[in-house]
Amino acid sequence: MTSVRSTPTAAATATVRPSITCVVPAFNEAEGITGFINGLCAHLAALTEHYDVIVVDDGSRDGTGFEVIGASGGLPVRLLSLSRNFGKEAAISAGLDASTGEVVVIIDADFQQPFHVIDEFIRQWQQGYDMVYGLRTSRSTDPPVRRFLSRAFYRLLSRCSSVEIPPDAGDFRLMDRRVVDALKGLPERSRFMKGLYNWVGFRSTAVPFVYGDRKQGTTKFNFSRLFDLAMTGLTSFSAFPLRLWVGVGATISACSMLYAFFIIARTLLRGADVPGWATLAVAVSFLGGIQLLSISILGEYVARIFTEVKGRPNYVVAERHGFNDPKRPS
Repeated sequence: MTSVRSTPTAAATATVRPSITCVVPAFNEAEGITGFINGLCAHLAALTEHYDVIVVDDGSRDGTGFEVIGASGGLPVRLLSLSRNFGKEAAISAGLDASTGEVVVIIDADFQQPFHVIDEFIRQWQQGYDMVYGLRTSRSTDPPVRRFLSRAFYRLLSRCSSVEIPPDAGDFRLMDRRVVDALKGLPERSRFMKGLYNWVGFRSTAVPFVYGDRKQGTTKFNFSRLFDLAMTGLTSFSAFPLRLWVGVGATISACSMLYAFFIIARTLLRGADVPGWATLAVAVSFLGGIQLLSISILGEYVARIFTEVKGRPNYVVAERHGFNDPKRPS
């Protein structure tokens, strides 16, 4: 999706070699984080003299933070260690809050998002786009069930929300400083970043790329995490579930009234029949299930309200490394 705006484009002030901050959320990536940092820094150094890498250790238990500190010697690498695992959305938010670059690139630490795509991100930004996101050309590496559920979710969210979210776009993207500032200004706690990227607007474009193979470790996104993220996205950007059950309730009520009229008419014409226990049991069970499901959906929205009202921060930083080094960007 490419959006157009009428304000002056970023190309009017874009520099040839901008300052770049790379935000790298990491959870239990100790096995390959050193090689990743070295490769990323070598690639960024060829693009600009002014760059830094912020690795957000999202409560790793395998020594990821120690590996980052060991790999950061002589390199403009900073580390934010969160006090526990707050989730990828919170880790990205922490990195954006600490970023200082003219542009910010979000990239995972698993080598699946090729470094060379950042070159095209920069070229598109220089052409005037405020946000450039990577678009996966294939999901063949995902299990069939996950592919089906993912596409179904984004199709549903795009239809019932005012925000259009490309189904194959992830967090891998470049953002202009003013996009980052807009995201930092959003106060909500239950954050669905893929929706927020598009909600803030600005001129954006896609760069297709081929997803690479993970070199070490395994993915941390299991079905439970993905389901929780999907519920956050659906309840944060749409009231469709609530409105759906308004229609369901109205339909069931109408059918009940029609059935009641049918019973009255049949009784007047043919007399009273012996009531059927099976029919009664099915009706009670069906309506009870509908009520519980409706309450559950309502509960999801109440839970989001409860989270927002408490006003707790999205993350808590336990340690910071590299942010006070005068030789590094501040």
